[in-house]
Amino acid sequence: MATKRQRALSTIVSTMLPSAPFSETAEIKRMANAPHLRHLPLHIAVRLCALSYVRHRYTDYDRLLEDGLDQAAARYCVVSDMIAQLGDWGMVITETELLEAQDE
Repeated sequence: MATKRQRALSTIVSTMLPSAPFSETAEIKRMANAPHLRHLPLHIAVRLCALSYVRHRYTDYDRLLEDGLDQAAARYCVVSDMIAQLGDWGMVITETELLEAQDE
């Protein structure tokens, strides 16, 4: 049986990422339920985890870091790819919102 937190997490993920595949949302929910994020409101934890997940799984972010770019530059370079992927999943986010969220 799911806990109240798990049910709320599922609702938030399905609202924020309505078109994301189940396998992707399952991982984002797992990440958002991590102990170090429990102090955050669930919607913020989900948003941060979705951004992190997409950044690492759907962009060249890690390769850019390996190539010597600093974190801020690498994040800036992958913004459009992130916006496109998140948009495919139904999350509407602007470049400004994305860059500000990455500073949190």
